[in-house]
Amino acid sequence: MAVISFAGIRCAMLCLAALAALAPAGAAPLRIEATPTEIRCLNSAATLVIDRAPWRLRLLDRNQQPHYAEARPPAFQIDGAWIPWTAATPSPDSGDMLVAVTLANGARAELRISPFGDHGFRLAARASGPAVTAVRGTAALDPVEEIYGFGEMWNGHVAQRGQAFTLWDESGTPDECAYMPYYVSTRNYALFLDYGGPVRFDVGRRRADELVFEAPAASLEMTLVTGDSIPDTVRRVLTQVGLPACPPRWAFQPWFWLMGDPNVPGAPIGTLKEEHFIEMVNRLHQLDIPVGVTWFEPPWQTARTTFIPNPEFTKDLPGLIRRLGDLGVRALGWTVPYTTATASNWAEAVSRGYLARKPGGGAADGRVAISDSGEAAGNAYTYVDLYNPEAFAWWKRQIAAALDLGLVGFKLDDGQNLPADAQLHGGRTGRDVHNAYGMEYNRVFGEALRAKYGEDHLLIPRAAWLGSSAHSNFKWPGDLSGSFANNGLPSSVYSSLSLAFCGVPFVSTDIGGFQDKPAPEHVWIRWAQFGAMLPGMQTLHMPWWYSEPAQAHLRYLAWLHTDLIPLWMSLAREAAATGAPVCRPLVWTFQDDVDAWRVDDQFTVGTSLLVAPLMNPEPRREVYLPAGRWFDFWDEAESIEGPATVEWFKRGPQGRWKFPLYVREGAIIPMEIRNGVTGFGWAGSEGAVTLALWPRPDGEGSFVLHDREAPVPIRVAGRAGEAVTIAIGASKLQYLLRVHLADGTPAGVARDGVALAALDSLETFRAARGDGWFHDPARKTLWIRHAGHAAPGTIAIQLSGRRG
Repeated sequence: MAVISFAGIRCAMLCLAALAALAPAGAAPLRIEATPTEIRCLNSAATLVIDRAPWRLRLLDRNQQPHYAEARPPAFQIDGAWIPWTAATPSPDSGDMLVAVTLANGARAELRISPFGDHGFRLAARASGPAVTAVRGTAALDPVEEIYGFGEMWNGHVAQRGQAFTLWDESGTPDECAYMPYYVSTRNYALFLDYGGPVRFDVGRRRADELVFEAPAASLEMTLVTGDSIPDTVRRVLTQVGLPACPPRWAFQPWFWLMGDPNVPGAPIGTLKEEHFIEMVNRLHQLDIPVGVTWFEPPWQTARTTFIPNPEFTKDLPGLIRRLGDLGVRALGWTVPYTTATASNWAEAVSRGYLARKPGGGAADGRVAISDSGEAAGNAYTYVDLYNPEAFAWWKRQIAAALDLGLVGFKLDDGQNLPADAQLHGGRTGRDVHNAYGMEYNRVFGEALRAKYGEDHLLIPRAAWLGSSAHSNFKWPGDLSGSFANNGLPSSVYSSLSLAFCGVPFVSTDIGGFQDKPAPEHVWIRWAQFGAMLPGMQTLHMPWWYSEPAQAHLRYLAWLHTDLIPLWMSLAREAAATGAPVCRPLVWTFQDDVDAWRVDDQFTVGTSLLVAPLMNPEPRREVYLPAGRWFDFWDEAESIEGPATVEWFKRGPQGRWKFPLYVREGAIIPMEIRNGVTGFGWAGSEGAVTLALWPRPDGEGSFVLHDREAPVPIRVAGRAGEAVTIAIGASKLQYLLRVHLADGTPAGVARDGVALAALDSLETFRAARGDGWFHDPARKTLWIRHAGHAAPGTIAIQLSGRRG
């Protein structure tokens, strides 16, 4: 995989220093091999090959197989003309490699190459002589190749081949605030341009065999990394730029939040008071809808942004936070990266030069217009200059003071509006760091929260940059229309799945959108179905704004989401270790299946559940099922052998309350059940881990449960349709096993060779306290109770009857 980066002259040294800091300590120096025709730069597991004349660059893996190749030489824009690189001459220097580059006009440039982990290279090029005003690169596209990434994409696509776009964060509906000039290819390389300003990409639109990128930067930086697959490629990138932070367990409970009086849909934000939060939580509890997180929107502060409680919102914010805590709800604060003239910290920020400056160096007047929805408009020279170490520390101290009130995290709004002509610390301009500002915004809050709480906090930014998830531990998409239009639910599906390739594994969506309160009921229902299958389930649309059937449906979805917390938590641990997204576009798991490459609107939760969101009110859509056997989640008697494209359709009223959801044969899904709402258990299930299993009749499935104790490996193996064995690693927890036996009837169940008692009814099984089992032939479900043991154990199921 390859990563490439560009930076403006003012931030070139910053980018180089940052990348150098990310390199592993003691990284082995590169080996250089030069011949009259080429220069070979060898890392431990990758090779960079540069043809000396004419210039051409290729990236090879450890087996000397090509992953990335230039279609055309890089070019610098000088005096309005594009000047390509034409030749290279090596000059090894201090463990790095120094290459003298000749341009077509005779000018010279210096290219320094250094290691980026074991599988990659950092390159940084700067021309001497006339000023460079832009850079260009051109990658070759294979006839069969697809491209993903670019951050949070809003163009209605996840697979981007054939598209052209400019990455520049800006406000709107949607808010475009997490663009990243980074992509990953099915050829197993990634490309990252570490330039924070506008970048134009043409991904095979002008020419089907070329990917072209241009940026108005004065220098070229480039990092190239190889991988064995898309997941391996992404992991190697994130290992260097920052693996995601893991959210706490409580963050996977549903989030409900308010913009005004919860009993008045669309109430002005100025009506928001402390009692509304207590009322909201109590009413959710009355409806038996789980809630674990809320946050206080703008009125909680005296001004934007003081971090000081507003007495008109509450006279006792710590007391309000404690009352919510007693109800099982943790509280965050909403905030932004700027301050204003009405804020108590404004004078200090201006006098000490802590804010972005206007062209010429002057300070803004601090007057910021606020819309009816609480959005800032216009003047953004009030941003805190987080590139200034003193300003960074000053802002961080104020964040820390807010945490002393009892807040356990923040929802970070804005971050995408730094003016292009703003003047910043170190000679930076707003243009050169506009898209990248989210990194520093996330970092200052992440550092303050870690200092107070360790990892037991929640940080939900809107703006993001490659690697910023090392500082935050969730992401929200900004403000969307409450509709099925391109700026509503569909855009949230595509943008969430684009982030999967970019090191942002923990995503959420505003169920029902933001702009329309309330959103139409049919939109809210479909959006809730999608949102429940993301790791962060949240809405500001109160259930009681809708019909009783819609409330009941949200209750089901909220409990399903909550029941899955052991799965969410286990996948979160995996994400923190590898960068793997929790919700995975099909190509992530099924890269060998070319038909899965351009499926932009489906995903799997881990590897077990396949979700195909309905983005209109109709209860039908096409669904692509990759290889394997897939069970209908709503009717396990129905299964389909993939690969296959099927039309999912539910007739009658059930079509409103169901959506395409499939379980992959071999799935192992850990759950935490407290009631019978979802049908995966009952009130007596509480206190045990419920393992929902769909064994292969002849084959294995495995999963690592990593939730409340050390990792517990689980392996389920079918043997010729005659037996199923379930091996569970050492664990002190009690387990309830729900085993779907599609093709056989149990003749006996034993644990470590000791037969378990067969019980004659589900009621008897529920009432029993010891190990035992019950088979429900109508549902093809086998229930097994298994007490945890300090040593690993194996459950053996003997079957009578085989798959026909």
